[in-house]
Amino acid sequence: MPELPEVETIRRDLADLVVGKMISHLVVADRRALEGFGPDGSRRRRVDPVAFEGRLKGRRVSGVGRRGKYLLLHLDDGASLLVHLRMTGRLVWGPPDLRARVQILFDDESNVLSFCDTRRFGEVWIAEDWREDPSIKALGPEPLEPLDADEWSRGLRRSSAKIQAALLDQKRMAGLGNIYVTEALWRAGIRPARRARTLRESDTNILLGHIRDVLQEGILHRGVSFRDYRDAQGNKGRAGERLAVYGKAGKPCPRCRATLQGAKVNGRGTVFCPRCQK
Repeated sequence: MPELPEVETIRRDLADLVVGKMISHLVVADRRALEGFGPDGSRRRRVDPVAFEGRLKGRRVSGVGRRGKYLLLHLDDGASLLVHLRMTGRLVWGPPDLRARVQILFDDESNVLSFCDTRRFGEVWIAEDWREDPSIKALGPEPLEPLDADEWSRGLRRSSAKIQAALLDQKRMAGLGNIYVTEALWRAGIRPARRARTLRESDTNILLGHIRDVLQEGILHRGVSFRDYRDAQGNKGRAGERLAVYGKAGKPCPRCRATLQGAKVNGRGTVFCPRCQK
């Protein structure tokens, strides 16, 4: 699943590619892409594709934002088109893609914005006020923006969950995913299965710094492309080449040379060093 660095990379690309352009029409090949899921996992919309297109036709893209793993295409009338890529989604600018679930076409352009999604969990919808959308309101703070570190630390240390699972909770911090959490925990010397409530304030301060570092590095190298992820121009990211431990179970720890171990935390795969993560 694309995580914060991947979504931020796409946001930056699209800001240069589509801002100021007018939407001429849409091609909705799979109407289920417009239905989506609520924060509790239930389906939440029943959308008429014709009405959906009518709402967007003639609107200009005034900006491109991001909240957590959500992309926000802001429109000139105050509404926003929200996109969540889920597990295998791509939002790519280029020639029309016959595999796309939704295509957005612009005036005087041969290129289109194609939303492709092999497993079809991704979603596209309109919010008249994106700040009031239930999925957006359910998110926790942004890790790369100023936040109350003491309050965040207290909330994390009140949790009885394992630290890997606690950090993946989007209500606790928006945008984190398995890859970058695994990397940050290794850097902080914290085992993924350790209970969050056993951490000290000093531990969480160090952890927060490493979370920010791995996210910034992921953005710098344009995200991780193991399988599905591509940037907005269809290119692979290079951040996967710089991962220290994720996906490397059985190899030596880059820090202490002990053999890295794979594990499952609440059903999600992770990797850790049995020697230098406590």
